[in-house]
Amino acid sequence: MNILKIWKDKIIFGFYNPPAEIWEEMEDAGFSVRLFADGTLIYQSYSLDRKLEPSIKKSGRLILNDDTVGKITRILAGYTKEIEALPEYTNNGSNGGSFYDFVFCGKYVSSINIQRTDALDIMRENPERYEKYHFDMADENIILDIFTKITAALRDDGVMLYLHHLIIGSNNIY
Repeated sequence: MNILKIWKDKIIFGFYNPPAEIWEEMEDAGFSVRLFADGTLIYQSYSLDRKLEPSIKKSGRLILNDDTVGKITRILAGYTKEIEALPEYTNNGSNGGSFYDFVFCGKYVSSINIQRTDALDIMRENPERYEKYHFDMADENIILDIFTKITAALRDDGVMLYLHHLIIGSNNIY
């Protein structure tokens, strides 16, 4: 189950950090954040049962102020062309690691081991890797630019969203 694929057409921004590996009765099976146009932010953390079906461990809802939603909407509007051009999957050549799923205004994008890359450094250090993955690396930089700006806007309402954890107010959600 991918929570973001289910909701992608109804949210303006979403983030899901699923586990890289899964097993029965897994207590820590990732978390998600979904932001709707009306300012409703739903956050959840998950566990898995014996059949590897997800169940919600923690769930909450927060109504963001209009200024925060406006900032996020403007950020997304400023990246409209870039978002439309993003592929559904990025691959920077890394093997294994963490998965990250994003939704930007209905556009779903999934990455593994997403990282900011300096193309010139990679071109000098590993020209073969650069040649093979430079488009994906550029896409990942755009994804991280958008994510970083959105997370900065969310802080105005006490939401501290990072790639690997989520804090709302003084509560460590994940």
